[in-house]
Amino acid sequence: MNSSIITIDIGGTKIAGGLVTLPSHSERDEPTDEPLVTSDPAWTTATPATGGNHVADEVVALIKRIAEATGDSNPIAVGIGSAGVIDPDGRMIVSATDAIPGWAGTPLADIVEQAVSLPVVIENDVHAHARGEALFGAGTGAQSALMVAVGTGIGGALTLNGDIVRGSRGLAGHVGHIVTPYGRGYRCSCGCDGHLEAIASGPGMTRWFNARGGNATDARDLEQQAIAEDELARTVLAEAATATGEIIAGLVNSFDPDIVILGGGLARAGNLYWEPLRAGYASQLMPPLANTPLVPATLGSSAALIGAAQLADSLYRGVHHDASN
Repeated sequence: MNSSIITIDIGGTKIAGGLVTLPSHSERDEPTDEPLVTSDPAWTTATPATGGNHVADEVVALIKRIAEATGDSNPIAVGIGSAGVIDPDGRMIVSATDAIPGWAGTPLADIVEQAVSLPVVIENDVHAHARGEALFGAGTGAQSALMVAVGTGIGGALTLNGDIVRGSRGLAGHVGHIVTPYGRGYRCSCGCDGHLEAIASGPGMTRWFNARGGNATDARDLEQQAIAEDELARTVLAEAATATGEIIAGLVNSFDPDIVILGGGLARAGNLYWEPLRAGYASQLMPPLANTPLVPATLGSSAALIGAAQLADSLYRGVHHDASN
């Protein structure tokens, strides 16, 4: 019997929801079996900048809207992908950057369970994204995949046979918190100096551009100025992309994945971003790893919803589906 899961993706700027219908476990070995994702523009809202409880309230309201709109689906659980570090049991937000003020310490699973009377599990949003892409997206068929997501922040995850390598404290995959020479002198959202996220995430790149004399409202504006042949915009976009490519290459040298998948908002940028990204990546790979593909994600916003649904479904059925180290 198919499983329906209400899924939520919580980012620094928006919260999105959907209903994911998974094929029954007995049917999942069939190559044509894929999740069915039902979404609606009404199931998206801005992430409140007023504290963790307000974010939790928005999540509950969104889940109730989805449940009402899909009343005959009989969801069995709720899966949530969220920015921040999630505790190993998938119950609360252990820590978070300033992207969502007051998010750390929020017992989100307890709040949602009490409000909607369904079992709930949470995991990091990029981990959810990586699981979705590894199982049903760009990483389909690969035994190991490195996912890097570049958007409001920069995160990542290594998947082995579709399972996330979370690390002993659930912190594995913070790609944006690796030092790059380009970032020296720029403070990261985590408080450290010189991290990739400080100059290569969407907001970081925008601040970097403006600090060097530019004037952009966001990364999309910066990219449009680069397309219009603004020299500084092109330089900043290229340097941020190069730094990102170099960091990814270092991770490939360390972990030797079958494939690297780039997701997030900046993965949808054009050649002015992808060409220096690929050049920086190629320049730092060890020769035996030179053919490791670096490809864009294919599932878009559905990836995190599918990944969170997979985790919620497996835990609901008592199946351990997450590597712990």
